[in-house]
Amino acid sequence: MGYPQNLLEVWNLYQLHIDSKNKPAQATRILNETRSAIMRILLRGLGYERQSVGRKMTKAEVIAAEAFMKVLSTEQLIDSRAAVELGFSILNLSQASRNTYGSRLDQFLDWGEEQPWWGKSTTSVVLRTTETKNDYCPSLRRGYGKATDNRLTDRRSVYITYQVQPKDITAALDAELQEFYHFLTDPERYDRRTEAISHSAAETYLEHIRLILGWFRLQGTPRKHLSLNLLVPKLTEDALEDLTSEQREMCWKARKSYIDTWICRYFEFLREELGSKSPKTKRFKTHALTALSKFQYRTEVVSDSGYQEIPILKTLNKYSNNVREESAKWDRLKHRVVPVEKKWPDVVEGQTALTTVRRQVAEELRSLCRPKYSSNEHLRSGSAITTSLRDYLAWSTMTDTPARRQEEPCSWRISLTCPVERPEDIPDGGFYHPLPPNQVRERDHENRIADNYLYKTYKRKGKLYPEGIWVLDIHKYKTRKRYGPQSIVVKNRQFSDGNCLYDYIERYLYGWWKPEEDENFPIYDWWSSPFMAHPGRWVSSGRAEFNPEQFSCLTEQGSLKSWLWGFFFVMPRAGNHYEDSSFKAFFSNAAHKITGKRITPHTIRDMWATWAYQVGLTDAQRESLAYAMGMDIKTMEEIYERCSPSEKRRPIEEVIDHILFGELEAEYQQSTFYLEKLAKELLELPETERLNYMQLLSVKQPE
Repeated sequence: MGYPQNLLEVWNLYQLHIDSKNKPAQATRILNETRSAIMRILLRGLGYERQSVGRKMTKAEVIAAEAFMKVLSTEQLIDSRAAVELGFSILNLSQASRNTYGSRLDQFLDWGEEQPWWGKSTTSVVLRTTETKNDYCPSLRRGYGKATDNRLTDRRSVYITYQVQPKDITAALDAELQEFYHFLTDPERYDRRTEAISHSAAETYLEHIRLILGWFRLQGTPRKHLSLNLLVPKLTEDALEDLTSEQREMCWKARKSYIDTWICRYFEFLREELGSKSPKTKRFKTHALTALSKFQYRTEVVSDSGYQEIPILKTLNKYSNNVREESAKWDRLKHRVVPVEKKWPDVVEGQTALTTVRRQVAEELRSLCRPKYSSNEHLRSGSAITTSLRDYLAWSTMTDTPARRQEEPCSWRISLTCPVERPEDIPDGGFYHPLPPNQVRERDHENRIADNYLYKTYKRKGKLYPEGIWVLDIHKYKTRKRYGPQSIVVKNRQFSDGNCLYDYIERYLYGWWKPEEDENFPIYDWWSSPFMAHPGRWVSSGRAEFNPEQFSCLTEQGSLKSWLWGFFFVMPRAGNHYEDSSFKAFFSNAAHKITGKRITPHTIRDMWATWAYQVGLTDAQRESLAYAMGMDIKTMEEIYERCSPSEKRRPIEEVIDHILFGELEAEYQQSTFYLEKLAKELLELPETERLNYMQLLSVKQPE
């Protein structure tokens, strides 16, 4: 962490110091006595007045005292010893109290006066060590402005917010929506003919259903008429039982016509009013409507195939098929709503888009993790350093290894608890970050582990790793049912400046201790042996700078366990974890500051698929890449790959040049070689012989 700014922060540091030097019971006693001495005596001498004269401070007085400590800057602590004497004098304490409290205050002040920031303005404290370029954070003033000002489309009108509002959702409609959600997600449903879907998928369906309901409200539909039956009218066999076949046909025809009418009007609204031209927007709606139609007619079928006989579902399937074909055409022709140049880097000649962003963005973000500004010697704040570490690690995740879907890093967890007994495979001086026991892992309705953890271990699959390795244990991702759990070792890449990827992970998680040459700095006494007994400082407290949320594991019975966990990526200040949209926002903002391009995690996946063809990976290698990205090779080729026409032709053109024209070139070079050899031999002959040969060959003699 950075230097303390006030007495309260100094006290927090001192507590850590005492805890590290003493046994728990002894540390508690020392800290209680010291805290009482500071609040009763030191603060009194520095001008704080208690509201009562009782010996024991009330809770309200403690809060008030801490607030006073917070406004006392470190500069004001220079006169602390005089303030202690003044406090004793004002309170007129007994000699015994003077001895106890005086001893604790002497220890506190002795420790404080050894620190480089004691009695100084910490806003002007600078590093005092041998300067290297690796200490300095480069400037990011590139003139690109805010990412939000860089519009991705040509649209300039205000977007219409039309989702149905909570005030317009009646109790009856809310009950229908809740029942629809349970129909989609409950593990066991007697009236559902297909497997349950994930909660996130169900929430997406409901989001689009609420949008459609909002459109009906926008068209003037009264609040009391809003219902799921408004979207997909239900017509049961019981209602049709007494009708003739002609009457039945007329009933179905009327409802099919109704659905045709409103869907066409709604799609027109999306296109004309919202400017939404992508077939994927319509695809989301048709998927949600298909799921809703199966909910509406769940009591009318005995198997999933039975839905195909219901006329209304045939109508909906018509739109689904049309949208599917349109989407396939867009993918095939590489149509994009957002111009490619808005989200694609300006590729350096001779490089791929992937190598360009790795050098231009990822490496630049790594350099931004440095602790000082290049324009002066001032330390950056701990929060700023940790934010830079977060940005770099997010980009490293997507560009150093095959990019998986952004939902995964959003969901990464870390343990905040260690077992009491130290595992045997941890070497002396080593540390580890545990993977939680299976019994406290999150599970789905099939009792399968359903969470993702990052952990550090020294033993994996029977193999020992003396330095330890970081591993991703992935159990929750979109295509898990097809590909199963993933155990991914995070490679410890080393960089030209001597740092390794693990350095950045651990600085982000635990804080950054920076060694210094000045012996006046505190001495390191934590776990890392290279730093042991060397002076330095904490320039950042890492992830703790963000006040991260922490969670407790629950057993099946619901009793609280002592195993805590938190999300790896958390928001600055707020401390809560990222959703997909907020993760994409900070990821693309980091790129925009450097390149002016709003490069998203999805775009990075495009780059990986494109790179596979640009560098000429074999079929087996491309298949392995697709697997590592959590999809099949067909999906990678159809959706993600963005090679230009010339890049797609290049491999076969190179083969043609090599095989077909390479032979002709070789024959030509061979004939040229012999002519040059003959000419050289002629020039080496004596002049008389050369003239005779040239005359025989009828070659004109060179002048």
